[in-house]
Amino acid sequence: MPAELFDLFWQFMLFSLLAFGGGGTVLGLVDRVAVADKGWITPAEFSAAVGFTFITPGPILVLAPFVGYLVAGAAGAVVATLGVFLAPWALAMGSAHRLRRYLQHPRLRAFGKGAGPAIVGLFSLAVLTIARSSLSNLALVAVALIAGTLMARTKLHPIIILAGGALAGLVLGIPALEGALPEIRIP
Repeated sequence: MPAELFDLFWQFMLFSLLAFGGGGTVLGLVDRVAVADKGWITPAEFSAAVGFTFITPGPILVLAPFVGYLVAGAAGAVVATLGVFLAPWALAMGSAHRLRRYLQHPRLRAFGKGAGPAIVGLFSLAVLTIARSSLSNLALVAVALIAGTLMARTKLHPIIILAGGALAGLVLGIPALEGALPEIRIP
């Protein structure tokens, strides 16, 4: 296996081990590794991949083959996807028969209580990463705030809210408006 394919496999296997609470928790890490550290993909490609993952089930399961394909074609898509599945599968196979016995153990319960706040931190990094690439002007910040408010205060389906945001993005992204809205930078 060429070095790049092995590296893709290895990185996505590590991502899957860190995805407590779902694939969204590792978006910041994927961005750091795939964009900043390895230079496999551009920030724009990462933003497109993340946007696509949120309109499909299982963000990391869509992100892995997307990044893998951009890096090494079909073989990259396959090994990145295998990397996502291998570690959780091995952990599940190795621990399933013992887990029931230990579910009430104080240390395992303490692990769960500590993992919750860590998941909040990981999600915070994912939110910050997406915000940096998505919220480039005040109009787009308004779209984000409206979407969050609608999600919190109404029973609208998330797909409807996402579609509304996408439509707003189309309207706000019209070339005639480019430069008309003040740019912002999130640190």
